[in-house]
Amino acid sequence: MEKPNRGERIMQSRNLFQFAVMISLLFALGQQRNAALAADHGDTPLLKSVGRHDARIADLLAFLRNDNLVLVLTVDPTAPLDDGTPYLFAPDITLKLSIDNESEVRFDDPDDLLDFGGTITRPGKIQPRITFTLTFDNDGNAQLKTGGLEKDAKDRIELFAGLRDDAFIRRPRTGKNIAAIVLEFPLADVLGDTPTLLIWATAKVDDINGPFQELAGRALRSQFPENDQMNTLKPKHHFKVLGVPPDVIIFDTSLPAAFPNGRELTDDVVDLVGDPRLFSSEAPTFPSTNDVPFLTTFPYLAPPH
Repeated sequence: MEKPNRGERIMQSRNLFQFAVMISLLFALGQQRNAALAADHGDTPLLKSVGRHDARIADLLAFLRNDNLVLVLTVDPTAPLDDGTPYLFAPDITLKLSIDNESEVRFDDPDDLLDFGGTITRPGKIQPRITFTLTFDNDGNAQLKTGGLEKDAKDRIELFAGLRDDAFIRRPRTGKNIAAIVLEFPLADVLGDTPTLLIWATAKVDDINGPFQELAGRALRSQFPENDQMNTLKPKHHFKVLGVPPDVIIFDTSLPAAFPNGRELTDDVVDLVGDPRLFSSEAPTFPSTNDVPFLTTFPYLAPPH
């Protein structure tokens, strides 16, 4: 019998994935629920212990708008309400978004599809081949440096840095704001030989030891206490040191973003992940849409409250 080609395998795997998601949702709805913040809003004990909530990553999203890739990085779950003054990013924080456009990813394991969005063939070889590094001056203005792009590619990047509504769809974040970095640029500028990208983000405070103190990839993974060490290790070391799949977003851009393949603004990751630690028996129902409508144009996140 002739073996299916990659496109057919992807479609077969997606069908399995959709079935698994349905099972996951049923599991989540039937569990005794335990209160917790989610996405990455509640992790990084180190940054919380020194009061650097402004460096804590809340969410990382990756999706397409027409032929453009959009990356959304949000930080500071303690961001204030909008009083008309610009949000000031601290000058000692470095935020970095990284893309590996060369690592091979398989889509033939339904368990890995559900848990991680795919199977990275050589997880110990992940490299940040394309980078977007943001630093901030004393007035909170963002300075963007790129690595691994063609010289003229930076001119095609649209950048937003400021206060927005928190896109995390959970009641504890209703009416809350977040500090957001939004980048949009042609997808073709970052594609390699395949349509699949590995994407992650890090946050670093200058006077705290280590390459960074916070990492975000596939939503929720590094939030849990058992995975806290991921926040200070490069993704390739997640496998080498911890023996676990790297905490990165896997995004096959030949398909629409739908968590865990990338992550859309409308993806309710808590229900999709289905971990009972993310729910509360005191609040058994949760909103399934954002508290205010998302924008249809850049920067896509809703205006701040």
